[in-house]
Amino acid sequence: MILFTGKFKFPTHGLLLILFFASLITACQEDPVLEPADNEDVITTPKSRAFVTGIQINSFPATDLTGNSWDAIDSTIGDVNGEADIFFNISDPSPDPPVFWSQNSHFSDVGSNDTTRYNLLENYEVIPFGSNIDVNVYDYELPDSTLIGTVNFFVGTYPDPQNPYPSAVLAEQNGCSVILFLRWED
Repeated sequence: MILFTGKFKFPTHGLLLILFFASLITACQEDPVLEPADNEDVITTPKSRAFVTGIQINSFPATDLTGNSWDAIDSTIGDVNGEADIFFNISDPSPDPPVFWSQNSHFSDVGSNDTTRYNLLENYEVIPFGSNIDVNVYDYELPDSTLIGTVNFFVGTYPDPQNPYPSAVLAEQNGCSVILFLRWED
């Protein structure tokens, strides 16, 4: 804050001083947007950490491998189509994968073309950076759930120079279409 003491002769000095402060206040309040010129390259800071913030399934097979619906039709609970009760987990793409993260609830009666998104309350950090993970989509059943499909994702610097750290990545495998939502850090 700037304090002035003394007397000013209005209209000459006082008016100039008021105009000066008005322009100074206006200039300080503006939020300039810096955009690169057309011939300049956008420089992206390299990232070293990636976090999964959400998983969205866009589609999955309407039936299991034998052609049966995912759930038994039970009109007493409103399931008249035998639709899947889905949940996700994240694992390592290995023959006997450890589960790194698992959804603690499930979505009931999801149709094979319903878009269903789950936002992780605590983001899952992919370690090591630049590795592959599997997103497994299950039909929830007790005592054992049924694997609907697995979709593999690479989580690291992507080859697109315009967007090496995308906020969402789509992959389609094993009849499943899944979007992985990501957050990146230096």
